[in-house]
Amino acid sequence: MPTPLGAKQSVKHLKFVVYTRPLHPELFEIHHDHRINQPTFDAAVWVTGCTHVVRFSVGDQTITEVMAQAEDELPERGLVVSFRCRGEKQHQFETEAHLRYMMNLQVETMSEKVYASTHQDLTAAAETRGIYVPIPKWQTSALTPFTHVDYHTTATSLHIFAYHAFPDELTIVKTQSIFEVRQPPAE
Repeated sequence: MPTPLGAKQSVKHLKFVVYTRPLHPELFEIHHDHRINQPTFDAAVWVTGCTHVVRFSVGDQTITEVMAQAEDELPERGLVVSFRCRGEKQHQFETEAHLRYMMNLQVETMSEKVYASTHQDLTAAAETRGIYVPIPKWQTSALTPFTHVDYHTTATSLHIFAYHAFPDELTIVKTQSIFEVRQPPAE
């Protein structure tokens, strides 16, 4: 089950999970649902508070990236990797169907002054492009927690840049992910 509705999320309880299958939306509290349709692939980006889900599908092949709270119950079937969000992490793999996935995650805690400036810069950028979802119900200071997902597409790829702002913890969690349809090697 997802974290209880309305429960405030925390960096110290984040996990990052990748699957080779779609996940059901009932597993998440979706604050924003964005669809991307290209001739080669389709994708969904769900903002789930200060976390996210990205589903990238080509025909019946899917890669799903999830950032969630550690206590969220997620399925085991199709699990590729799961880790707690700490420091910097990287992961990549390619499926037998020639879908390639690469990601980089950074958890950055800052001084109050640097965090305030970074929060302001990210908010300004988020208001002009991508998906911006503030979470005012979790605000306890002058700064609002938010998720900003910016993305770029080509005919065969989706690049996701996600920023999750946690003002109470003076922390920004950043992910960069690339989902690609690759050509099989020539025989």
